[in-house]
Amino acid sequence: MKAGLCVLVLVLIGGIAGSVWYAGREKERSLQQATALESQVQAVQAELEESRVRERQIASLPPVVVVKTNQSIIVPAKAAPASAMLKDPETRALMRKQQDQSLAKHADRLISEEFARTWNLTPEQTAKAKEFFRERAGAAKDMLNAMMFDGLDDDALAQRGRETKQRVESAEAGLRAALGNDGFDALSEVERAKEDRDRMRRVRGELASSAEPLSKEQEESLFAAFVAERQAFSFRANFSDFSKMDFEHVRDHFSESTIQTHFEDMQQLNERVAERAALFLSPAQIEQLKTTENNHLERSRLTAKMTTELFNKRREN
Repeated sequence: MKAGLCVLVLVLIGGIAGSVWYAGREKERSLQQATALESQVQAVQAELEESRVRERQIASLPPVVVVKTNQSIIVPAKAAPASAMLKDPETRALMRKQQDQSLAKHADRLISEEFARTWNLTPEQTAKAKEFFRERAGAAKDMLNAMMFDGLDDDALAQRGRETKQRVESAEAGLRAALGNDGFDALSEVERAKEDRDRMRRVRGELASSAEPLSKEQEESLFAAFVAERQAFSFRANFSDFSKMDFEHVRDHFSESTIQTHFEDMQQLNERVAERAALFLSPAQIEQLKTTENNHLERSRLTAKMTTELFNKRREN
């Protein structure tokens, strides 16, 4: 997935894992870390299976039909609540603390000292920019938390979405004021380029132990290819731009069809990068590039599937 969504999802999953691990350690200090991690995996698998069972049960019930202005409206069932552990106030507080710490670190990495020097930011401007950056990401994070854990019906979720949109727009306006239009655009590009840097690290690592590791010139050319093709690509499903996120209809934004479109886009983008890279990489290196990116795409598909299950997404008709 794109950078903005990936970061938020990883922050959420990291917060969940950290909170569950902490609670388990407090209750049973004698357990080794491997045992604790195995228990967490089993718990997640059990909850996903419970979610599937609930979906099958709901699907077997007759739909509730409301007749209004000659239209039949199917009223979806309320999203299933989260587990008791994730509703525990102490666990939720710890999870929010860990999420906030992760977002703060992310802001520090992007609005770095080098970035501040490049755009001649004063310490006050830098602090303000980080504050608005955290608020913008925090608004989306809170929305995803609500989807995962609060069991909101569609009306309540839509209202939360409208409030989230207002928070995002306000924070984005403050961020633009702190950085100026050019600085804001530069930061947006730094955010989007994170995925390019991650892709570069993956491919470099895979080829490092092969018979044909990347030369410095090849690394520079490949990274330029990642950036250029991503900038030229017209994504049909954009998960990285908060301003284009439809928070009011967020379940539709994360629907199976939208996510499928996103992965089709990413597959096409990978193919274009490979075509460009064929100009400066060997056939063996091209094959490794394709294998690495395809493997990552499959792992991302699994993450998306698990995430939408955690979102308690309603069944599509």
